[in-house]
Amino acid sequence: MKALPYSRAVAALAFLAAAFLVLPVLVIVLYAFNPTPVLVLPPPGLTLKWFGNFLANERFRAAVAASLGIVAIVTPASLVIGLPTALALVRTRLPGRGLFGAFVMSPLIIPGVVTGIAFLSFFARLGAPGSFWRLVIAMTCFTLPFAVRALVANLHGLDPRLEEAGRNLGGSPWRVFLHVTLPQLRPGLLAGGIFVFVEAIDNFSIAVFLTDLRVSTLPVQAYDYIRDFDDPTVAAMATMLIALSILLVFAMQRAVGLDRFFTMH
Repeated sequence: MKALPYSRAVAALAFLAAAFLVLPVLVIVLYAFNPTPVLVLPPPGLTLKWFGNFLANERFRAAVAASLGIVAIVTPASLVIGLPTALALVRTRLPGRGLFGAFVMSPLIIPGVVTGIAFLSFFARLGAPGSFWRLVIAMTCFTLPFAVRALVANLHGLDPRLEEAGRNLGGSPWRVFLHVTLPQLRPGLLAGGIFVFVEAIDNFSIAVFLTDLRVSTLPVQAYDYIRDFDDPTVAAMATMLIALSILLVFAMQRAVGLDRFFTMH
């Protein structure tokens, strides 16, 4: 009998951890289809009225438009800034490269509340433009490490001999990068773009300090809604975001393969 690479106790612990993470999501999805404002188990039936309530709410529609507008700018901006940053971290020997890398990745370890308050104070002192552009700048700074990490992982997995062959065949550095290196970075660009999109559209801890009455993101608007109403409308919104995240993961799997990305080193 072939020995397992791990004990049954470890497998049971992993299963319990996965259940702990997944079960609340399943409850939210079930609540979204519940016909009554209060969750009843087992549910007396299924309904789509809370999804209709979400889509018919003018404040939610405005928040969706604002959130999509923000991520439409933040996602390409993070990738455009993240690509040369990743190249500098992997391909160059800049003095203080380790310190520079820690600085770039610092938004990942700083609490979102601290980041939000810092941006609020910073923009207030500068007299920065309206909340839309404040959110764009703040979210770009916050999501940049996600793009850099994906691209750094991708760069470590590249075969340098392909670039050497391009240079030996007379290609200029820019031509080799454009036609040899950049196509190989497609997995990192796609994965980084998906991570940036999800983090930017789902962020609350920073956005709550930078929104105003004119521009509000979807998580902030959901928080305002549940303070006044107690029904599954926000659960319906969360279910739609869960479905979107699953579709993005499947899209990444079909385009580049999750195993290819996660095995990069």
